[in-house]
Amino acid sequence: MRIIAAFIMLMVCGLSASAQRDSVIVNDGWRKDTVRTKEQASDTISKETEMIIWDNTVRESSEKRINHPVKYPWDVRVLSKKPLRPNKFRGHWNGFYFGFVNFGKTNYSKYGGDHFMELDWANSFTMHFNFAKFSFGLSPRQRFGIFTGFGLDYSRMCLDGDITIRRGKGEMLHAVPLSEWEIADVKRSTFKTLYLTIPLMLEKQFPAPGWKRFYVSTGFVGGIRLHTKTKVVYTSEKGNKRKLKENGSYGMVPFKVDYTLRVGYRGVCIWGNYSLTNMFNTNRTPELRPFAVGFGINI
Repeated sequence: MRIIAAFIMLMVCGLSASAQRDSVIVNDGWRKDTVRTKEQASDTISKETEMIIWDNTVRESSEKRINHPVKYPWDVRVLSKKPLRPNKFRGHWNGFYFGFVNFGKTNYSKYGGDHFMELDWANSFTMHFNFAKFSFGLSPRQRFGIFTGFGLDYSRMCLDGDITIRRGKGEMLHAVPLSEWEIADVKRSTFKTLYLTIPLMLEKQFPAPGWKRFYVSTGFVGGIRLHTKTKVVYTSEKGNKRKLKENGSYGMVPFKVDYTLRVGYRGVCIWGNYSLTNMFNTNRTPELRPFAVGFGINI
């Protein structure tokens, strides 16, 4: 019994001695752990201060601590932070473009001035389907750059008159009156072309939020001829609708280069193309350079 009583007395003395310690360890969260007296520790945090307990650490979150904000654990900071979308230059190429086509510079001197390739402009149009684009920024703010890509250029040129065109081997391109084929009721006679296009263009974009910008782009569009044909739509003597189609090269050059200019805002633009190359070989054909103007929708 004496041994037990002595042990209890020793424990009581030890607890009372530890309760009378005159110092405490304070973890501020932004300072190193320091040993302070009770008076200093009690003055560190005022009664009006809101306390936050995080990771078994007491931190002060008051407006007075703006210069020393609370730092949360690394995993919480990483998970709550959303990745920002990089500010990358994107040229305006992909989309659908529609325009009206006609011939600008013409020379029919080999035909005695017979302008047999004149077009019905209201029914002559071109459609561009641009489906691939590669852009490269040339300025720190990504508002000026260069781009290239791929597309398709389909044109339907409606001949003004009841004629079609033909070119035999070793012959000149010439007009054929449809009356010689006993075709009287002609709805339309067209000349159609299809090109694979590859642009090389510069574009300047003016400040606006995100991609909603006013832009001006200019440059050159090269074309590789894929297909050419003539098509005549007429009505037979029995009143049936007939179509007459013929494929061929018609003396066309295999490549072309167009100068283009586009002005747009957001997803809509107006554009114009002018061919820098003749549409046909000049040896046995007239000299023609088509141009087109229209509008486009970017995607």
